[in-house]
Amino acid sequence: MKVEKADYAWAVLSFIAVGVTYHFGYLLYGLLGIYAAMVILFMYHIRKINKRIENTEAAYGEITGYYTEKTVKEYYYPVVEYETAENELISAVYAYPDNKKRYEIGDKELIRYTPDDSMFFYFESRENELTEIYYRSIIAGGVAAAVVAIIIIVYNLI
Repeated sequence: MKVEKADYAWAVLSFIAVGVTYHFGYLLYGLLGIYAAMVILFMYHIRKINKRIENTEAAYGEITGYYTEKTVKEYYYPVVEYETAENELISAVYAYPDNKKRYEIGDKELIRYTPDDSMFFYFESRENELTEIYYRSIIAGGVAAAVVAIIIIVYNLI
């Protein structure tokens, strides 16, 4: 996804929160505040994605190949060719990787694209991939925030 001004603002405010709360001896409270800000920011992103999904159009796309990326593992990004409602032929790479080739070359899959940015598409059966990283991060951060809250409670009881 595109980095927005809100993301930069969150990063700057996080650094300030860490510095200020550390200086005054309340770092753990600052970390909880950063988590709360992160949840708000991620919910903003989820809302934007859901609004974008509302304005999509369906089309059948043909898998024409794979873009491969090698890091520690090998990841595959399907290349899909589809025709928009305006008869524009689009060839685009899916934004989310797989660790296996999920589709055969030549397969036709139902996709959804946005008319104002026809290069953006997702597989209709994989809609959840657009927001799942945000939900996972909120849950992981929630676990970390709970640990921090327990540390604060225990520390204040001693």
